[in-house]
This record gives sequence, C-alpha cells and structure tokens, in this order.
Amino acid sequence: MKCERQKVLIATGGSLGDLHPFIAIAHALSEEGLHPVVAASGYYRDYILSEGLSFAPIRPDFDDMTQDLSLDLHGIAREMAKDNAFLFRSLIFPYLRRSYEDIFAAANDAALIVAHSLGFAAHASAEILGKPLAIVALSPMLIPSADDPPAGVSLPYVIAPRSDLARTYNRVVREAAHRVAQIWATPLRRFRRRIGLRNELGAGPLLMGPPPAAIVGLYSPLLAPLQEDHPPGFTVAGFSFHDRFMNSGEALRPALEEFLDAGPAPIVFTLGSFFVRDQIEHFRACIGAAEALGRRAIVLVHADDLAELGVGFSTKVMIASYVPHSWLFPSACAIVHHAGAGTSGQAMRAGAPQLVTPVMGDQFDNAARLERLGVALSVAARNATAGTLRHALERLLSDEKYAARAREISAIVENEDGARITAKIVHNLIEDFEKRNAAS
Repeated sequence: MKCERQKVLIATGGSLGDLHPFIAIAHALSEEGLHPVVAASGYYRDYILSEGLSFAPIRPDFDDMTQDLSLDLHGIAREMAKDNAFLFRSLIFPYLRRSYEDIFAAANDAALIVAHSLGFAAHASAEILGKPLAIVALSPMLIPSADDPPAGVSLPYVIAPRSDLARTYNRVVREAAHRVAQIWATPLRRFRRRIGLRNELGAGPLLMGPPPAAIVGLYSPLLAPLQEDHPPGFTVAGFSFHDRFMNSGEALRPALEEFLDAGPAPIVFTLGSFFVRDQIEHFRACIGAAEALGRRAIVLVHADDLAELGVGFSTKVMIASYVPHSWLFPSACAIVHHAGAGTSGQAMRAGAPQLVTPVMGDQFDNAARLERLGVALSVAARNATAGTLRHALERLLSDEKYAARAREISAIVENEDGARITAKIVHNLIEDFEKRNAAS
C-alpha cells in the first residue's frame, strides 16, 4: 500500500543541535512521499519555512522561558551546566500542558508522530490520539543500556562490563535509577494522570506510557552499538548531517577560505550553538593554547562576542560566528568541541582528531565514547585553561594514532544516513498501521 503525502508530525525542541537532526528527517520523509510538519518553538519558524517545510508552533517559545525564569539564554545555559535537573524542572515540566495542547491540535490529522525522546507532551498526544509513535534519541545516554552504560553520570555503573556479574549489577543500578527518576518526575506523572493516561515504567527512566512503535538512535553504532537489553523496536540508525541554518556563515566563507589557503590546517574551536553565549574566558583560553603551540586557529563564538574576542590576537587566529560544521571541519588539523551529539557526528565524519570539552549531561558520555573509540582526548569545560588545553592538544597532535584512527572512522561515518533510515522506518510503520486498521 502506497501512502502519498500523508502527514507526519515531527515534534522537537531545544537548540539547533536538537533541531537539525529532525530537519534532516523531515527532508527524508518528503523524499518518501510523505508530508512532514515540523512542530517547534516559534523562534524557529522562519528557519523551518526557509527549508521548504511546513511548520507548527509549540509552546514554550524562548521568550516565554526567559520571561518566566527572569534569565536570558546565557543564564539558562549556565543553570543547565550547573544542574542537570534544571532542564526538566524548569524548561520541560512547567510547560507540559501548553506543549500538549499545541501538539495535540497539530497531530490530530497526522498518520504518525515522530518525537524527541524528551518530548513527553508529544508522547502523550500520540497515546491519547491512538497514533503510532516513533521516538528519536540523539545520544546513547537517552536510551540507556546496562551492557554499555553511560559514563560521566553520578551512578556507580561498571563501565564496559566484561562479566555477567558486572552486567547484572549494572541492571540493578539502572532499574534503581529509573525508579528514582520517576519519583523526581512527579510533575510528568501528574500531568499524565490529569489527561487520563496511566504511568508505567517504560524503556527509559521517563518513558511512562506503552512502548512506542519504534525507537531510533540517531547516532553512529561506532559510538554505541545495539545491545541485547535495548528495548524492542530499537534501531541505531547512524548520524544525520544537516547543519544549514538560514544563510548563516555564507558571508564569512570568502574570508574563511582566504584564511584556510594562507597556511597550514588550523585547530577549530567551537561550543556549538547553545553554550557558546558569553564564553569569553573559555575562548581566550582556546586562543592562548593555540598560540602557545604555534598553531593557527579558527574560533567559532557567539555573534555578540565577536568584537571583544576579535581584538588583540595574532593573524594566526580567526574569530568567526556560526559556520556550518560540515563545511569547516574537514579543513581542521584538530577539532575542539563540547561533545554535543550533532557536533560529535560532524567531527567524526570530518576525519580529524578531537579534543572534547563537555559542559553538561550527555556530553560527558559522548566524550567518553569518543575517547574509547580512539579519536579524542577530553578536558571538561570547567577545567579548560590555556594550559590544560595546550597540554591535551600537544598530546593529540603529536601522536599519529589519533589522526589515523580519525581517518578510519571518517570513512565509515561518511556513509551513515540516519535520517533516511528513520524515514523508511516511519513509512513502513504507517503502511503496517493502515493494513492492521483495514483488516480490523
């Protein structure tokens, strides 16, 4: 049965690092003959429309959050870095009802809902409407395995367990963590009860409803392969690589190309699109490390900080704002980044050794996985000084094994297309759902 232009609602949220993979999925769904509608903060309306995609707004908008919290976006980023629970307590749970109302309305005529793994309002909407639900996890930590547990969390896991006893112990730790998470997620439990849904322990600590039709890990199996204890219907699809944002970076390309042509490959420093705000001291440390090594550098900073950081450094350093990583990273001799999921994928594909400076949450786990893969070293952002960065970069760039491993990994990751695999899964789910309905 062929489904033509059936609507698929894609419910997402967060920073560009969260949104880009879902834009890639939307384009792949269009190629499958479906009609994707991307539901996100109104802040991204023009961006999504500029991609030739349909858009539906979901509350909260960024203005709502900054007003309610009396914090600007830098303040929100700072609080998230200090307290992992801040994301749930202040940015997700207080807006569940409003998000649900918007998604419910937008999904009423959809054949299927695709949702971020933390998109609890979208999960509930699918359950109430009786729609198939495909959940997308952007990093391994979001669908945890006891056989390959996350690093960098305050849980006493045995990392890389080698025995049945260690794996059994990890399962006990994981189940205890799930129970504790459901206690502090009381606002989510209350919300679900108010709209008539039951709360059950699901495939992850906050997946309280029935199993979704599919769960997709949109990251490389090189980072985290499928494990026996992953939930049924789980697929590790690989990275997707969309990183275009309006016309950002286009005006900088001539100057960047001139800089790249003028000397040896530079070190590229970035903190992504969210934690980059008001990071003057961090980037000064990055510049100091590059200069101490006698290396050229391109430093990607927030647009508001360009003027301050662009003064007083040598001609070996270029300061720029957002540039698509897919274009810039392949020209780097090393990439220094925060280990966000999307940036990690772009760095792996680029084939350069990496120094990762994680800030919060899943970034520490991603950093540990990149280290285990042999392509990276790690220095937590809170410990990143000119000295610590210089020492780590010196080690990274002087040992050929990191560059060789990076090239080996690049050749594999280059062929990953998680968005296309996800789109095919969604298409098949819609066809199967229609067949079951027709048979009944």
